[in-house]
Amino acid sequence: MIRYVTQAAGARRLGLEHAHTLTVRFITEKPCPGLIDRMAATDFLPMPPKMLKEQGVQALIARPTGTGPFKFVQWVRDERLVLERNPDYWQGAPDLNRVTFRFIPEFSARLAALLAGEIDIMKDVPPHAVDLVDRSGKARVRATVSSRINYLALVNLKPGPMQDLRVRRAIHHAVNVDELIQQVLKGRATRMCGSLSPLNVDYSPTGECLKHDPARAQGLLKEAGIDPTKLQLTLDTPSGRYPLDKDISLAIASQLGRIGIKVNVVVNEWGTHLDKIKNRTTGDMFFLGWGPALDAQGTIEQLFQGTPTYSSYGGNKALEAKITQAVTVVDPKKRLEAWAEIQQMVHDEVPWVFLWQQHDIYGVAGWIEWSPRADEKVWMFEAKVVPR
Repeated sequence: MIRYVTQAAGARRLGLEHAHTLTVRFITEKPCPGLIDRMAATDFLPMPPKMLKEQGVQALIARPTGTGPFKFVQWVRDERLVLERNPDYWQGAPDLNRVTFRFIPEFSARLAALLAGEIDIMKDVPPHAVDLVDRSGKARVRATVSSRINYLALVNLKPGPMQDLRVRRAIHHAVNVDELIQQVLKGRATRMCGSLSPLNVDYSPTGECLKHDPARAQGLLKEAGIDPTKLQLTLDTPSGRYPLDKDISLAIASQLGRIGIKVNVVVNEWGTHLDKIKNRTTGDMFFLGWGPALDAQGTIEQLFQGTPTYSSYGGNKALEAKITQAVTVVDPKKRLEAWAEIQQMVHDEVPWVFLWQQHDIYGVAGWIEWSPRADEKVWMFEAKVVPR
């Protein structure tokens, strides 16, 4: 828990009514070296005290106010968010007068809207459509290596085959990650061998990737007393949230089928997918992305202890104790050493099929200049109108 008070509030308690009001003091219950990173990311969302007191949290959520380059106009859930230029923004007014974010779940519908000139920036252009966009005369592709990671969670939080390390390792050996990257994503991803990507500031190598080895997979299942031809698993996946997520999940099911495992792929609407993960009602596996994943605490602490919302793995008391300790280590060198040890422990436990660092591919209309960011923030203040 973090408590914070303004200097002015503290000063009033001391009777100093005219103290400076721009200083905020944070008091943490234990050492919190990641505090600044948390504040700079998304965990620190201050609200105007007067409006909060008069209107309440729900009113401010429905009609937020802030100090950014755009002002809130309208939000229709699952349909659109509309913003307009803030002429008083401290860095100067943005080039764009108005910005509308539209919710279009399906890749094909998004692509059609881009090529028809109905939208100006499209996220997640399918890799096979890159040339189509670049040749369209309406838009061009802009891409970046994202901080977001994609993985296949092997759920051990409930009774089932995934509680056995040999089964988890067998599943990983049966999945051909390189084939998925080349055949489905057309090379638009960077393979990962552990829980963090090299873009993460706390990244440490964990040795060789677990290799695609169907014979080894079958051997491990035999050691576990499981006949792969009698093993039936369920894989939950979203559709349209991550690059070709449904296609990836279906391809994984096909690969597991090569060693006799029958996989039922359940395709979920995004909200339903999250609810199933949070309520622990997914099948034996689920596909998920995580990001921006820029530091170890924001990923490992959230995903490899049994109690956090999106975790699929837990019960390893030694690992959880080391994570609890690592987040309090102030010395940078010792903190990196702690996270390196934890990454190796996670790698050896095979809680996921470690997949890849996502590449973000955007389609951008020709009349604006805008480049994607590794942290995935769609920062429209950076968009400029191209002179004609």
